[in-house]
Amino acid sequence: MQTFNGNKNMDCNDFILSHAQLANYDELGFLHSIPILSAEEVRRFRVAVDQTCEAIGGRVTRLDGPHLYFQWAWELSTHPRVLDCMEQLIGPNILLKSTRLFYKFGRSASFVGWHQDGITERVDQAFVPAIWLGLTEATAENGCLRVVPRSHRLGLVPHADRPNPNNLTTQGLTAQVDIDSPHDIVMREGEMSLHHPLILHASNPNDSAESRIGFSATYSTPALTASRTAVAWVRGHGPKDCFTIVEQPPQRSLEDAIAAYRAGNHQMLFAE
Repeated sequence: MQTFNGNKNMDCNDFILSHAQLANYDELGFLHSIPILSAEEVRRFRVAVDQTCEAIGGRVTRLDGPHLYFQWAWELSTHPRVLDCMEQLIGPNILLKSTRLFYKFGRSASFVGWHQDGITERVDQAFVPAIWLGLTEATAENGCLRVVPRSHRLGLVPHADRPNPNNLTTQGLTAQVDIDSPHDIVMREGEMSLHHPLILHASNPNDSAESRIGFSATYSTPALTASRTAVAWVRGHGPKDCFTIVEQPPQRSLEDAIAAYRAGNHQMLFAE
């Protein structure tokens, strides 16, 4: 398990992202197909996710904040290779701000409407990027993440609430702009994408027979001054007086974690 609030001095041998990839991120607003998890890790995390979803009951299709309650979510969001990539992107002091699990069942109508994370994160700058880490392959057929390249240069765009039981965005928030030339982020299981908080992104329903499972997490530099949810400094250090700080990883049994999660009043969505 990743050491909580661990410090790491990276040298050139630790770099996962090349200079060209970092330049592409600045230009396009996203990167994808970054290898993170081994086949064994994918298998282990899939088992833990399925056990959690089965214990919650129903056809769970979105869980918010699972890292606060479940060890598997903490381990995914603090995986050394994830944090190494994030350190190259935003520097050595890394705050874990939020996490989400997206579980699209086969033949599911669940989708994610076009939006910018900056709207819900309440930021209009680059210091709060997000990851999407696949526990299954992501394809156009099964509803992979889609982005509009260079749309982060538009700044924050107008959004409106468009409630839809199949829309997995918070409150059904939908960007009110024309979508031009979206790019499908096709990846193998265990691979990760990174995206800028202002990039327009979405995903279509899963038209395949198999489930598509992805884990998302949002990070920040010490520039963050407020958060509606508890945060954790997962590498380096930063101010603690602006936030509710998570002092240690979750260590509950699954039964206790489920009870605490339900009591925590986090967004939890179920497929129709």
